[in-house]
Amino acid sequence: MSAPTPQHAAPQHAPQHAAPEQPADQPAPEQRPPAVVEARHLSLVGPEGPVFRDVTLAVRPGLVTVVAGPGGSGRSSLLLALCGRMRGTTGTIGAQGHVVRSGRDLRALRRRTSVARISDVVQPEARLTVAESVVERALLDGVRPADAERAFAAAEELLGTHLDRRTATERLTAYEQTVLAVALALVGPADLVVLDDLDADLDTDDQRRLLDALVRVAAAGPAVLASTTERESVPDAAVLVPLAPPQEP
Repeated sequence: MSAPTPQHAAPQHAPQHAAPEQPADQPAPEQRPPAVVEARHLSLVGPEGPVFRDVTLAVRPGLVTVVAGPGGSGRSSLLLALCGRMRGTTGTIGAQGHVVRSGRDLRALRRRTSVARISDVVQPEARLTVAESVVERALLDGVRPADAERAFAAAEELLGTHLDRRTATERLTAYEQTVLAVALALVGPADLVVLDDLDADLDTDDQRRLLDALVRVAAAGPAVLASTTERESVPDAAVLVPLAPPQEP
């Protein structure tokens, strides 16, 4: 990988495999624990052409990694691939120091990953109340309801937001819906929490508030992998991975 670049430097036309930008106070690479998940020269081509191309990144324990790119850059598909839920990629995916090769490896990666929200594929049910959402997530994750409620309450404390258990998801604010999605992802044990479109329907202040909360989550438990279209909101405490739309060969 090439050396890190300043987070707010002007956009460059470097290949997508350029190294992600690292917080300045992180230890040298040889001192770091294995990445929770990583990609080397990862690409995906769909029926209509390239989805993302030649992406190299590493999601480290204790950190928030944010993939930032405009519409059409393949953010959602990249997140799905990195949590073992997208087939057809070329390049290499690794997890905990091991290359993900087989279906068994993919299943193991999925078990270690908890998806808060990815596009329209995974998201809380709008018609369910907060309490019903916790119970549903407990069933999906194989967690006892009482344990799920305790984990959810602990997640609320980390995120700095308390949600009325009687309120339907569709009646929550956009910020509260995102907090709900993240708190639900923390109901069961996981090495990685994945949140797509963290900026969806949020103003700049709420994006920064959410990212500060995600930094606390990553410091206390699982690493966080998120995506956004607005890189300006990403704090210095997070790792920023710029993602450009793929070009036709």
